[in-house]
Amino acid sequence: MIEESLEKYFAAGKVLASALENIGAHIEAGVKLLDITNVIEDQMIQKKGYTLAFPLNIGINEVTAHYSCPLNDTTEIPPQCLIKLDAGVQLDGFPTDMAITIQVGTEEYQPLIDAANAGLETAIKTIKAGVKVGDVGIAVEKTIKSYGVKPINNLSGHLMTQYQLHAGVSVPSIQVEDPSNSYRFKIGDVFALEPFTTSSTSAGYVIDRNDAYIFALTKHRTKNLPNNIVRFINRIWGERRSLPFSFRWYESIPEPIINRLVGQNLLHKYQVLVEASNQVVAQAEKTVLVQNDGCEIITRK
Repeated sequence: MIEESLEKYFAAGKVLASALENIGAHIEAGVKLLDITNVIEDQMIQKKGYTLAFPLNIGINEVTAHYSCPLNDTTEIPPQCLIKLDAGVQLDGFPTDMAITIQVGTEEYQPLIDAANAGLETAIKTIKAGVKVGDVGIAVEKTIKSYGVKPINNLSGHLMTQYQLHAGVSVPSIQVEDPSNSYRFKIGDVFALEPFTTSSTSAGYVIDRNDAYIFALTKHRTKNLPNNIVRFINRIWGERRSLPFSFRWYESIPEPIINRLVGQNLLHKYQVLVEASNQVVAQAEKTVLVQNDGCEIITRK
């Protein structure tokens, strides 16, 4: 990987880490999720001259991933809950990804947070050039289960490249018999590592909910589309390529048009993911750079 690319990853990672590590003072019961979103997206990231890699994800309790505030969202933080904040910053298409979990009004979910953080630390310590992806999953699962909880078994970390958040290689948090787990980490690989944890009595996996608030273009094709949609697609592709976005950032597009684009496989929708038995989920995530003798954390201040 060329030095210029690395500089962009680390610059974006520093801004992202600063935003999430300083957001705690804003998290309390009764605060609107949209207010938290505006603080992180606008004040802590975009006003510093950086661009979002994807819309801020806010997951409360069993909501595990892909909930991002729609326009005029009135949802508030409950009096007692566990809240996950998953954000991304990119510079010239080089994305970074990080998540933290915070408790509000309770301490009962601390084992889930501790297990997620420990699982993440295990992944970081295990990875170096030449190590198999599958070996990381085995190590992370063992660590998480030592806390008396279980990992979410169908969510994984992921390789990232320019304008691609998920670039074809996953890092599981469990032992998986899958040929893809024979991939060996390479010097210069950039991975987002993100173990999720939940109760030992839960189903331990996530399912789709019907709603979706995050979208991404799958290809740049505008044939036989209305002029306003052509302009919209051209704008998104020019700014983001296939990186996810929120319609909250852009002009309103009627839902039938959105459904048409999804049906034509021009637009991918990220449905909200929830734990299958509605149990609370915690998450820890950082972006790392694989090196010969270990890996370096990119998302750090």
